[in-house]
Amino acid sequence: MVVGAGHAGIEAALAAARLGARTACVTLRLDRIGHLPCNCSIGGPAKGHIAREVDALGGQMGVTTDHALTHIRLVGTGKGPAVQTVRAQVCKSLYPRLMRQTLESEPGLTLIEDEVIGVETGGAQVSAVLLGGGSRLATRALVLTTGTFLNGLCHQGHTKTVAARHGDRATQGLSEFLRGLGARISRFKTGTTPRIAFSSLNLDATEVMPSEPEAGPLSFLHSQTFERHPLLPTWQTRTNTATHQVLRDNLGQSAMYGGQIEGVGPRYCPSVEDKVVRFSGKDSHPVFLEKEEWDSESVYVQGFSTSMPADVQLAALRTIEGLEKVEMLRPGYAVEYDMVDPTQLKATLESKLVDALYLAGQINGTSGYEEAAGQGIVAGINAAHRALEREPVTFPRSQSFIGVMIDDLVTKGVEDPYRMLTARAEHRLVLRHDNADQRLTPLARQIGLAGEDRWERFERKMTLVTRGRDRLEATYVSPAHTPLLADAGLQPATDKTSLFKLLQRPGVNLAAIDRVLEGLAEPPLPSGSPGTVEQQARTQIEIQAVYHGYLRRQEEEVSVANRLEDLTIPAGFDYQMARGLSYECIEKLSRVRPTTVGQASRVPGVRPADVALLIGWLRKGKSALETR
Repeated sequence: MVVGAGHAGIEAALAAARLGARTACVTLRLDRIGHLPCNCSIGGPAKGHIAREVDALGGQMGVTTDHALTHIRLVGTGKGPAVQTVRAQVCKSLYPRLMRQTLESEPGLTLIEDEVIGVETGGAQVSAVLLGGGSRLATRALVLTTGTFLNGLCHQGHTKTVAARHGDRATQGLSEFLRGLGARISRFKTGTTPRIAFSSLNLDATEVMPSEPEAGPLSFLHSQTFERHPLLPTWQTRTNTATHQVLRDNLGQSAMYGGQIEGVGPRYCPSVEDKVVRFSGKDSHPVFLEKEEWDSESVYVQGFSTSMPADVQLAALRTIEGLEKVEMLRPGYAVEYDMVDPTQLKATLESKLVDALYLAGQINGTSGYEEAAGQGIVAGINAAHRALEREPVTFPRSQSFIGVMIDDLVTKGVEDPYRMLTARAEHRLVLRHDNADQRLTPLARQIGLAGEDRWERFERKMTLVTRGRDRLEATYVSPAHTPLLADAGLQPATDKTSLFKLLQRPGVNLAAIDRVLEGLAEPPLPSGSPGTVEQQARTQIEIQAVYHGYLRRQEEEVSVANRLEDLTIPAGFDYQMARGLSYECIEKLSRVRPTTVGQASRVPGVRPADVALLIGWLRKGKSALETR
């Protein structure tokens, strides 16, 4: 059973059904499956990495994005391949419609329009859910993906509305069930921006940011995106001192600064009034205008999330260049909701409080569609594996951004809504968005989530990478080839050098190497448009050469880190009995209950000396603890 059909629920339900578990997904409204309540974008820094990892695992987010695409750009292009990714925008009506069609057509998956008002447990594990319509449905595993629905409360100025988001009612019963289990529940807050009328904008006063089709598709399954209409641009403008003055003059009317909201808001995506207060020395902040659909008037004002009253929002918007005569279709608002302390979860996202209960998405304290989807597919895989009596599947930090996120959640917990950042991944050079399939598709194939089309494309790509690199390592140039190298715009070779070594030189790319191959009367490496397996293979070969030394060093660091992950901690290990551990270490480890020494080392408050002592006690074994 999956509760909720947002981005986490979709991936959980599809993964479970595709693995062969008879699955039901319960949602309050079938017409809200895959709804995009905030912006209409998928991807962006770090988020694009997760979206690609979900796709590499056989998920749906990237596939549907390519079919509903309205805008796409490469981001992080000035920061190297570890940071580079794509940010796409999708049609806000088409994306959910396609997602619903996908769920409805998935064999073994049943959609139920109802509310889950209670959960039954038996024998220390979840056994059934109770629906508002009176039904009781038995289940072997349950995934909760409730988003902002648990005791949701929307704020606009001093006006409060019991709701999960615009147009959707909140739910109460599940919070009481979780409290009854002993879950530590807190209140978090998120928000959205006003929507404005496209026809009321003066776009001549803004900076046009065109789409970049050369960014390629988001899904590894596709060689191209599916452009039902010409791709749209976005437009950039900025707030100014007049905007900030309007907001400062009315701070008392803000739900957040007026004391109306108790929930903790996102640190990395603050409201516009929060920006004005926290960054008082800045005269302006960027604002991006994103059309939500091809044919509608609705424009999302990226960078202008707010809980101010509607009249203040409109007054502030009209101070911005290009928005002087703007008409507001719907004001922005904030929403606070219940979330559960994620340190009470295992790395599989199963609850430590009761067996067969999995949590994914904003209920775990995260923000963002992509973070939700990443948790959803992990929870869906593990819920299905439990129901089908298969081994659980975990994702180490060294393998994926999804693994980094989940480890952060279950090991460190959260104090504010968690957003994935590339800086959170210590091995990010090996966790690039371009090689997500190389890291995760073999696993997807092993457990049964990678279909034949995906696997065939992956094998073709890897064959091209291997053959291409082998050719470059086996083909040499020498000082005698100086004229040929000069024709390709390259410096002379001082001794016999392979083309792969030549590719490691600063400023050398595969296009230049292709010219050298042609001069040697050999065919160039296969190429194609962005998204084709040929072009993906070229990217891998180029990165492997250019970053050869850095990749080797990071792979060695991963190997060292994995040794600590291989040191498991018994489930009932008594930290009180391990003499020498600090009091803080004992308290933190007893609370989090890490499963490996590697995870223990990342628990806040655990020192390197504590880790060394813990390893010693584990090696001495149970008998040493009992006789100390």
